[in-house]
Amino acid sequence: MKKIKAAAIQPSLLKLPANYSPYSADYINDGDAITAGYVVKQLEITQTLLEKAGAENCDIAVTCEDTAGVADFGIDITERNIFPQLVKNSMPLAERLYSETARKYSMYIIGCYLKEHGGKIYNTAAVFDRGGQIAGEYRKTHLPANETWQCEPGDRLDVFELDFGKIGICICYDMMFPETVRTLALKGAEIIFHPTFGYGWYDGIGEAVLRTRAVDSGVYIVTSKNWVYNGAGKSGIIDYWGHVTADAGFHENVIVTKEIDLDLKRTQPDWYINTGMSGENNLTLRMRGERRPELYSAICAEKPDLPLETDRPRILNKIRALEYRW
Repeated sequence: MKKIKAAAIQPSLLKLPANYSPYSADYINDGDAITAGYVVKQLEITQTLLEKAGAENCDIAVTCEDTAGVADFGIDITERNIFPQLVKNSMPLAERLYSETARKYSMYIIGCYLKEHGGKIYNTAAVFDRGGQIAGEYRKTHLPANETWQCEPGDRLDVFELDFGKIGICICYDMMFPETVRTLALKGAEIIFHPTFGYGWYDGIGEAVLRTRAVDSGVYIVTSKNWVYNGAGKSGIIDYWGHVTADAGFHENVIVTKEIDLDLKRTQPDWYINTGMSGENNLTLRMRGERRPELYSAICAEKPDLPLETDRPRILNKIRALEYRW
């Protein structure tokens, strides 16, 4: 039986002190001080929650997006820009945390952090195996505008084969594009792990998006999001029928867990007319067999060009003046 216990963490995001914020008059612009006084503390919250998942004998746990909390520095492209230094400082700290915890509890960990590779920075989710080794990496493929200034998009939608089955990964904004989950599912992914700082356009539709992605593609979706009281989004686990089976609600610094039986397929009764007439009771397989790819060519048509704003100093001034907000 391929039964596993999955966990998603819901950590708090520490308030950035004024002297660590590049948009404050009190900013000290010291990468090492910010790492020690902010990044390390942010990672400690994630470590505590992953330790809890390990103590509860979870087989796999997923973190929220950017566990080191350095992404917001990516918009500062002035001469005092320390985003690359913060990525360089936080990367080994995050990887050591994930590796040691995975090995300690013989638990897979999908850890999301900013990572430099070949002189470029990627929003990365790495799969740490039960021995603490990196078994694969996914780089966020769909970047919202604010991430494009200093991060590069990934160019692959890979499926990773673990000892219990095949998984895929979507990071935050990736989930807004239905093609990502569908592609991963068609490549054999049974569970999609979803580190995120967001949840959709707003709370109600955000959950609806996740539930729809799950039922459309016949996959489980395990979402880990940072805690925001009464805000859009929660960590949780959704099954292949689109049911929310675990929900962290508005609770701060908690984990949610759920046993997932990957041998239990999404089937319909033998007496159901479409089961009998098609000869296939597995709804996921039947829908894949009933797809008509020859009709879907518009999905792969060339995308339109966006009229991108090029005056970055003007944008930065609007951010500082709170004219542009998250």
